[in-house]
Amino acid sequence: MYKSFILLALFAVAYGSTETHQISVKSKHIKHVTTPIRQGMKAVDWCPTCVNTFDELIYFIIDGTIEVGIFTACNDLCDYVTQKSTNPYLPAICSIGCDIVGVNEFIKLATEVDLDPIYFCESLNFCPVKDDGDAKFVSFMVAPPHGESATTFVLDMTYQTTNGTGTSQLLVVIQTIDAIKIAPFFLVEEKKPGLYSERISVDTTPDPDCESATNPCEEWFSGVYNVTVSLCNGECGSHRPHSRLYDTVKGSFRID
Repeated sequence: MYKSFILLALFAVAYGSTETHQISVKSKHIKHVTTPIRQGMKAVDWCPTCVNTFDELIYFIIDGTIEVGIFTACNDLCDYVTQKSTNPYLPAICSIGCDIVGVNEFIKLATEVDLDPIYFCESLNFCPVKDDGDAKFVSFMVAPPHGESATTFVLDMTYQTTNGTGTSQLLVVIQTIDAIKIAPFFLVEEKKPGLYSERISVDTTPDPDCESATNPCEEWFSGVYNVTVSLCNGECGSHRPHSRLYDTVKGSFRID
């Protein structure tokens, strides 16, 4: 019991005040429907793999420092992660990342306050860094502009980049009638100079399994829903290096 309490406390400290990372998708019906374009052929696309396994890896690193104590070698730490995890990619992420920076720096990085997954994966060379990138939205449309509850609204956007972009994040913030926070975020991998489109679908079907008292979720009441979309280098709102806002666009839809 004491171990569980300490683990939860350390995990809370590790993620303490990174607001963007703390946001969870309150509605499972919001999806990034744009087909990702990979630049180059790879057996494994390590950047999204690293970002998507971030929470699990950090959990096991913190768990291992509590259960085992001090790790003096990457093999020992990553063997522990391998034993605890069923994710087939996590041992490779751990081993490659730890070997790059060394076990002490790896653990130090993994347990830092306000750590965000994009910066973590950039620090381990899984995600590319590009500080001179740029992006500007050139169009944004919500379709249909209004509809009844259970309508799927589609956010279509296009942005232009002159220098290309780094490892980025698309953050969608929807202001709801009942003040439930909806702010899903999606990884956008590096892009070469050019014109790119993104599409987000918002299914406004109320969740039949929603228990408002214990697990509140969006009810999609009638009214106007204002939408803000931000495209950022790195994680939106992060104070870490290689993180900044590229551009923001706004729109709305109405549930009749």
